[in-house]
Amino acid sequence: MTDIASGAAQATLDAFLDAALDLAAERGWLSLTAGEVAARSGAEASVLGGFGPFRPRLLACLIERVDDGMRDGLDDDARDPGLPVRDRLFEALMARLDVLSARRDGMRAVLRGVPLDPPSALAALPLLGRSMARTLEAVGESPLPPFGPLKVKGLSLVWLSTLRAWLSDDSPDMAVTMKALDSALARAEEAANSLLPGARRRPVADGPAA
Repeated sequence: MTDIASGAAQATLDAFLDAALDLAAERGWLSLTAGEVAARSGAEASVLGGFGPFRPRLLACLIERVDDGMRDGLDDDARDPGLPVRDRLFEALMARLDVLSARRDGMRAVLRGVPLDPPSALAALPLLGRSMARTLEAVGESPLPPFGPLKVKGLSLVWLSTLRAWLSDDSPDMAVTMKALDSALARAEEAANSLLPGARRRPVADGPAA
């Protein structure tokens, strides 16, 4: 596929995902149908690719968009191996939140609706693990055995805890969410120090990581 064709395909997918988020914000995740989103966006649901029920495929594409936005939003500091892992992960997860916040109403509708939609909830579990593995990779940490899977699980808990705070945080600077994220990372760091051989200990900061 040429760059022009590839760009056109991405633009079509983006239009479909934006339309889905708009409709989710208006009527909720459970109300979404392929036909209505296609009518709103002017693109067919086949743009999502894959097989199976519509909403789980849509969820996979939305999460991949967040993954891509996270990687694009990271600066060199977040990839600097000289910085503590906790600080790098703070930057990466904040980059994920920035992507969510760009379409806040729609993404909140998705996050609130997915647990009530069994096919989507079932699909969300492996998608969460994949996203956290990508987050680790983005900051230079391996998600591979022997310790990678444990890191993925720990980071998944951090992310879910942070999302709960984000869902109810209406502060303009996401101060409540940032505090929740830093606290969750501190707990995860303490757990890692006790479980992973050779883990580097450092004092737990009182405020958000730099």
